Amino acid sequence: MLLLVAAGYSLRASGIIPQPQWAGIDTLSFRLLIPAMLVRAIALADLSEVAAGPFVPALLIVLALMAAAAFAVRAVWPGLSDPSFTTLFQVGTRWNAFIALSAAAQFAGAEALTWLAVAMAVSIVLINLANIAVLGIWGTPPEGAPRGAKAMLRVVIGNPLVQASVVGLAINLSGLPLPEFLSITLDLAGRAALSVGLLCVGAGLMPGRLFSASAPMWVGLLLRPVLAPSLFLAIGWSVGLSSEAMLAGALMFMVPAAANGYIVARQMGGDAELYAAILTWQTLLCLPLLPLLAALVL
Repeated sequence: MLLLVAAGYSLRASGIIPQPQWAGIDTLSFRLLIPAMLVRAIALADLSEVAAGPFVPALLIVLALMAAAAFAVRAVWPGLSDPSFTTLFQVGTRWNAFIALSAAAQFAGAEALTWLAVAMAVSIVLINLANIAVLGIWGTPPEGAPRGAKAMLRVVIGNPLVQASVVGLAINLSGLPLPEFLSITLDLAGRAALSVGLLCVGAGLMPGRLFSASAPMWVGLLLRPVLAPSLFLAIGWSVGLSSEAMLAGALMFMVPAAANGYIVARQMGGDAELYAAILTWQTLLCLPLLPLLAALVL
C-alpha cells in the first residue's frame, strides 16, 4: 500500500504523468471504479446480520461525537473563523474510501471489505448532507456560487458514491440475484479501484504543505487520526464487535479525510488551504499507523 502511494507521488513529481492528467485519473476512480466496487459489495452483503448488530449504531455514535467535537471547538475558541470551523467539521467526519478499502483488503480480506461497504452505504449520504449543510450556513462562498437547499441537494444526489450506495441497496433489498456477468465486471472494476485510488492519493501529496502549521491544523490532526478511531475502538470493544467489523469501523475513522472535501471547501467558502494542510499531514501519519491498527485489532 505504501509503495503504491509512493509510486503515485513519484509519477506526478517526476512529470512522467503530468499534473493535469491526474484529474482525469482521479475522476475515473471516483465516478466509475469505486462506485462499481461499492455496488457489488453492498448488493452481496448480508445486511440482516449488520442491521441486527451494534456496528451501525457504533458508527453513527462516533460520527455524532466528531460533529459535536467540531462544534465544541468553535464554542470555546472565539478567534476561530467560520471557514476554518467548516474545515475542522469536514476533516473530522469525512473519510478517504480509497485508503480504507485498500487497507481492509490487505489486512483482513473479503469480510472486512463487506463491513466497510456497509459503513460506506450508511455514512456517505449522512456525511455529505451534514457537511454541505455546515458549509451552507457558515461558509463564505464566492460571489454567484449556488446556495440554498436545492443546491445542497443537487450536490448530494450527484455524488457517485451516494448513487452507488442506493443502487447496491436496491439490488440487495430486492432479493434478486446479481447476474454473474455483472458481478464479474463489477469485481474487475473494483480491484482496479484499490490500486488506482492509492496512486491518486500519492499524486495528491504536497510536501510543501507540511510546513504550513497552524493551531487549527493541529486540532484537525487531533480529531483524526487520534480521537475518532479511539472512540470507535472503545465503543466497539464495549459492545463486542467482531475483529473484522472492529477493523472496518476503525479504518473509517483513522484514514485521512476525503480529498473531494478540498474541492467542496473551495466551492462553498470553507478554508480550502487549511483542509489541504490537514489532509497532507493526516495521510502521512495514518499510513504507518494502519498496520499497527490491524495488528492490534486482529
